[in-house]
Amino acid sequence: MKKDIGRWLVVFIIMCSLMVMTVFVNSNWNSGNTIINTIDLDNGDVDIDWRHYPTANIELSDSLQITKSGTYHLTGSLADGSVTIKAGIEGVIRLILDNVDIHNSNGPAICCLSGDDLVIELVGQNKLSDGENYNSVYDNEIDGAIYSKADLTFTGDGSLDLDAKYQDGIVSKDDLKIYSGTYNISARDDGIRGKDSIYILNGSFKVSAMADAIKVTNEIDQGKGFILIKDGSFKLISEAKGIKATNNILIEDGKYIIETNDDAIHSDNYIGISGGNINITAGDDGIHANRKLSINNGQIIVAKAYEGLEAQIVTIDGGEIRLATTDDGINTGGGADESANNRPGANLFDGDEDCVLSINGGDIYINSSGDGIDSNGWLYFNGGQIIVDGPTSNINGALDAGMGIVMNGGKVFAVGASGMAESLGSSSSVNNISLFLSSAYPAKTKISIKDSSGNTLIEHSSIKAFNHIAFGDNSLALGKQYTLYLNDVEAKTFTLSEITTIVGNDTSRPPLRTMLNNR
Repeated sequence: MKKDIGRWLVVFIIMCSLMVMTVFVNSNWNSGNTIINTIDLDNGDVDIDWRHYPTANIELSDSLQITKSGTYHLTGSLADGSVTIKAGIEGVIRLILDNVDIHNSNGPAICCLSGDDLVIELVGQNKLSDGENYNSVYDNEIDGAIYSKADLTFTGDGSLDLDAKYQDGIVSKDDLKIYSGTYNISARDDGIRGKDSIYILNGSFKVSAMADAIKVTNEIDQGKGFILIKDGSFKLISEAKGIKATNNILIEDGKYIIETNDDAIHSDNYIGISGGNINITAGDDGIHANRKLSINNGQIIVAKAYEGLEAQIVTIDGGEIRLATTDDGINTGGGADESANNRPGANLFDGDEDCVLSINGGDIYINSSGDGIDSNGWLYFNGGQIIVDGPTSNINGALDAGMGIVMNGGKVFAVGASGMAESLGSSSSVNNISLFLSSAYPAKTKISIKDSSGNTLIEHSSIKAFNHIAFGDNSLALGKQYTLYLNDVEAKTFTLSEITTIVGNDTSRPPLRTMLNNR
């Protein structure tokens, strides 16, 4: 009887553990669509019927203070003044900026100290600027040329030139929404900053910032701290990060040129990209998420970065991706981001089964000086076409996985140094070959693999020297003969004998993390 009770107790504990694990997974690794559906987007400004509020037409000649809800149509200029809003906690204000020019040498050009919603509508060409120092009448929290303690919304087809000499350009302490308009922002600190969220439906943005270009800061409230971009045109140049969120970043479409000294796109949680044309030059990572990165469409070109794509879990379902990196092209490493400064060229992590890289589709090309594709855990190829010009150094590999590589579909072709070379996995369901060459072949060598009938299965000209080739594709069949050609000269003929067929002398060493663990 005691044994039976013991067995049932063990079963009960196991079931409870599985239930806890399921809840953890479902709550932490939501799909992109689920995350979109759970975003707390405050659209209160959309529901305002401005016909119920008075309208005032004002030509600016002196500083303006607004204390009542309504529409204020502003024209004219202020050589040294500001528009200040104190409308109470329920106040709703619409400012129509109609070709205005406002400079405030001692504080923000527009400052909302109280209100529920502030809507700024752009008409014509508008110019706002602040000074390098703020007057003591402003508390230390006020740090933007446009500053709002209320939800802040931008609409209209006009333009805004914003020169923020003190710190930030546009600041909202709640939700920040931009539906349209043209923005040219220069900022001493952050370009566009929201606390709870930033939602951009459309618009044209040129942001030059000495800190982050676009960022949200809320780290506490559930459902907040996100950036959602539906469309638009962006040129972001920053000394720190380009687009930064404490929670989720969702990009659905748009055109992006991002040049940064740090990460180009960074989230402390999740990044989902479902479209758009993204061009990146970064001093650290191209796209980094602490937890999960999902890509299912769009074009991503990382022309220069330390690492191209990085997260604990990376899932690529589609899109065109081009990566050029000084370290890893794609990396699942887990944990918080670390600056590339003083980071070694190779990632010395133990195998971590929580790190998963899954490529299910897409057209991917990687040119890396470190590992081409590196997962500290599992690496799955399920679809798409992947070509890797990997490292020339033997301390890195074109493919690297701490727990293992499994190929179930797609086409993978990776070349690089043989010292840390890995095959596409003997537990794969797709036949693959691991070719070791007796000597290194130089850059621009034309590589071709053909079947016995002369059909070309893959052809690629390496941009760097190499002495190892990994190739997997459904066209490879057991018992069939294949030939490797280098610069159209027959180099090796071989027969596929098993899932992973090794050709030549395997000169690779175990991954460095394995050697460290076995010391």
